[in-house]
Amino acid sequence: MYRRCLIFLLIVATIFLSACNNLENSQSSIHKEMQRSETEAGILKNKEEYGNIIEIEVILNKSGPYEGSEISIKDHKMIYDIMSMIENEKVLEGDFKTNKMSGMGRNNNKLIITGIDGSRKEIKFAYDSFYDLGYIEVDGEKIVMNYDFFRYIADLEQYKYVKTDTNIEQQVLKLFNEYSWTVDYKINTVKEKLPKNLKHGAGEYPTKVYWAYNNELSKEIELDFTHYLGRDIVVDIYRLREPLPEFMEPRKNARGIVLKYNEEIIGAYIDAGRHDSFACSLNRKSLKDVTGKKWDQWITDYIDYENELEIKLSKMKPEDIIREYFKALDSHDIKMIWGCLTRKNLCWHLSSNLNNQYLFNNEGKFDYNIKSAKLVEIKEFQNKSDILQYMVNVDFDFKKPITSDDGVAPRFITIKKESEKSGWRIESIGTGP
Repeated sequence: MYRRCLIFLLIVATIFLSACNNLENSQSSIHKEMQRSETEAGILKNKEEYGNIIEIEVILNKSGPYEGSEISIKDHKMIYDIMSMIENEKVLEGDFKTNKMSGMGRNNNKLIITGIDGSRKEIKFAYDSFYDLGYIEVDGEKIVMNYDFFRYIADLEQYKYVKTDTNIEQQVLKLFNEYSWTVDYKINTVKEKLPKNLKHGAGEYPTKVYWAYNNELSKEIELDFTHYLGRDIVVDIYRLREPLPEFMEPRKNARGIVLKYNEEIIGAYIDAGRHDSFACSLNRKSLKDVTGKKWDQWITDYIDYENELEIKLSKMKPEDIIREYFKALDSHDIKMIWGCLTRKNLCWHLSSNLNNQYLFNNEGKFDYNIKSAKLVEIKEFQNKSDILQYMVNVDFDFKKPITSDDGVAPRFITIKKESEKSGWRIESIGTGP
């Protein structure tokens, strides 16, 4: 049964390739063309060199929490990537029950492959991001695929309104290939100005921390971009096919970030994009791997202890920090709000609900949705000497009720010493202990 399915897949993958009487010769030809493309521009321009597939339609059915979507793929490299992932797939062994999907499963989806002669072939598929599994259905039989294929398909939906570019520079392909990463396409190119130094002062947006962290990862592959501090640079953001390393689970999707100055690559690292972007070096090492330090040890080297607000906050007791925070929230004093947070907490702003075509959220994005926030009461909830927890009651007046209504509501605050010299800061604020 498996052999019959695999043979059928090979037929599907090559049915629209350049007219050829021998299937084996057709496959050999397409692989030779891809090898040539890697040495030239990373993509072949002539559709005949890819074969006679002119379009792949991806039809994602409305399922569970997902809206339906239709995506038309006409880019020749993307067509080749999709078909080669299907063609080269092997049946995964083991007892897998394809009918048991979680609430995150997307069922009854289709790939419709159109040839230059107007012929069409349909492949059904389903996948589940909760279990990281999926299958395609060929000739009435289900074949389990490597989940990288379905992550690729899912990202097509994420970037369908983005002008992606599959014409990847040879120096970029070579760099990522050296560390076993496959570059699928460029998501975006943005211009950034590196800070003049990497010492972060209380009340500043955490871009300095972002650059400091990722320079550590970049230095791991001998690309130290501190020599370019204060300069305007170009940043390319790429979609990578392989998942993030296992130590980063459950996060999976990897973006390749390349920094350039005058067309020269001066830095490169991997980030995870939306919600928590900090990831790993190109050789898949964590911050602790490359520096020998956990975050709390590492960040102490990047704090500006001479910063005026830093000095003021370092002298405050834990409850004073909490009072100062809600006073700032009530008066919309963004600088003080940020100053009262640990840098790790503050860095959440960089990637929270991030649009993945951008490097990080800009400084002016955040609206705390607060008209007023009056601190009513503080109660110590737990005390572990180095980490304190408080329950506070706050009288909120929101601009727009979203997760809470106006009125007095509890918040649970964890506070710790970011470093002995900088003193107490707020590590987290939640609605429950």
